[in-house]
Amino acid sequence: MQNKRAIRKTLKNSLNLRFTLKTLQPTKEQIDKGLFIESIETMIAIQDRTEFMLTELGIDSIAYEDKYYKVIENLFRLCFNKEQLSLIQLYLYELVPDKQWNGQIELERKGKPVEIVDFKTPKQVWDVINLFS
Repeated sequence: MQNKRAIRKTLKNSLNLRFTLKTLQPTKEQIDKGLFIESIETMIAIQDRTEFMLTELGIDSIAYEDKYYKVIENLFRLCFNKEQLSLIQLYLYELVPDKQWNGQIELERKGKPVEIVDFKTPKQVWDVINLFS
């Protein structure tokens, strides 16, 4: 609310026009997408940290993090169907760790020809998994 007042004051002082400010609430789809992208980015960061700790410091934290991953995967199971979950797991555990991967996958859907789609970023993963909802 305070930001709205500051914006109103700035616009009124600089433009001297009549206007109305209206705030829009994000849709459920926008919120879900943002949370998904943030979760996937965080999981990748955790994987990178785990790999660094193992290779550079000789500390194996995988046994401790496995339980957290299990909780996260169970939450994904609540939210996504089998095809979507399979694509998420493919992205996180097989494709992202492969530094030679070109960022694309062949996508097969019932009744549609095989297509090559971009699958490099969490946003692209979101877009692809929503083809299976």
